[in-house]
Amino acid sequence: MKYAGFRLNKVEAERHENETPKGNINVNSNFNLGKSKKEDLKDKRNVFGFDFTYAIKYEEFATLSFKGVVFIELEGEDRNLLKELESSETTKDNDLRKFILDIVLAKTHVESLHLEERLGLPFHIQSPRVKFGGE
Repeated sequence: MKYAGFRLNKVEAERHENETPKGNINVNSNFNLGKSKKEDLKDKRNVFGFDFTYAIKYEEFATLSFKGVVFIELEGEDRNLLKELESSETTKDNDLRKFILDIVLAKTHVESLHLEERLGLPFHIQSPRVKFGGE
C-alpha cells in the first residue's frame, strides 16, 4: 500500500447558534468511506480512488465536514484488502480502511483547527501543554 494522492472536493463549516454552550461539550466525529474506483493512469500503476466523508459535530450547535478522495496504490496482496473492504457489510477493522483514515485525519487536521478557531469553537482535540518537573 502506498499513498498516491489526496483531493478535497468540499469543505463546510457551520455554526448554528451564536453562543457556545457552557460546561462540557460533546464532540463526535464520523468517517464514511464511499465508492472505490480504479484510476486510469498512463503509467499502468494500480491506483484506486476512495471517496470519503469526515465530519466533526459539536452537539447541535456546529458541524465541520470534509468530502474528497484519497488515492492509494495497491499491489499484490494489498488487492485482497480491497476485496475484503468492498465485501464487508460492516465497518469492521481493515488495514486499508485504517490507512485511508490515517491519511484523511492527517490531511484535514490543520484545516479543522483553523475552522474551529475562526468559528470560535473549542478544538475537537486537546492542544499540547507543557508541564515542568515539580508542578
